[in-house]
Amino acid sequence: MASLGSSSAALAAGFEEVYEATWLSWLSSVRVAGEPLLRSRAALAFAWSLAAALVLVVLSALGARRPSLRPRGLQTLLELLVGALRTLVLSITGPEGLGYVPFVGSLFIYIFLMNLFGLVPGFMAPTSNLTITAALALVVFLVVQGCGFRRYGVGYLGYFVEGVPLRPAYLPLLPFVFCIHLIGELCRPVTLSLRLFGNMMAEHAVVFILLGLAAGLARRYWVFLPVQLPNLLLGMVVAFAQALVFSTLATVYLGGVLGHGERREAAGDSAPQKALAG
Repeated sequence: MASLGSSSAALAAGFEEVYEATWLSWLSSVRVAGEPLLRSRAALAFAWSLAAALVLVVLSALGARRPSLRPRGLQTLLELLVGALRTLVLSITGPEGLGYVPFVGSLFIYIFLMNLFGLVPGFMAPTSNLTITAALALVVFLVVQGCGFRRYGVGYLGYFVEGVPLRPAYLPLLPFVFCIHLIGELCRPVTLSLRLFGNMMAEHAVVFILLGLAAGLARRYWVFLPVQLPNLLLGMVVAFAQALVFSTLATVYLGGVLGHGERREAAGDSAPQKALAG
């Protein structure tokens, strides 16, 4: 048991060391007003998220540098990606969600790129830090709520009491339904951030463990087996899947708000919704 505990402690220490030893870790030695520029792993993850944003801007500029009616190279890839994302958004939200295709598309590509960073030696996946995933989830939450209030004004509060019948006997349920729906809305950014963080952290932890196993076999038997390679390939699938899940859920949340008007018209504007709309 003692050896198992020491091995676990050594593994955890090694995992921490790997996360600190990245190509941007040198920024921790830079001081601004006497304080280090990077003071925590969250700050390091933020630096890598800025690097991912810079890469995204460069790729977008290169792809749109010489647009052609017969796309080639990077322009072809970007047009295929934009077309697929546009189809995804419109299939969930309908034509009203066309204006949110750039937001969802940028979100997907940005998260996918940050996920892939964790598979490159010397890089760090910003999405393996809860601070970054929480910030992304908060952005989605603010965009969704902003969409509702901009589209419906105060009447958007009726979205939180949908389903309450017109009959006066059910009106006492109004505060209860409102609170339940409000709690559900507030839980969405929590689940979004934890899902992305947990999956990416677990995936990188497995890669690190397999790398340690391969190194141990090489030291003991002088044979190096790349046991981590299958998981690296699986990591690419996980990176894509998690970015797709995050952006799809953001689209679903937007679709729920955008479809509120149609549901309200179909229901004939129930009494609670009229009261909240003023």
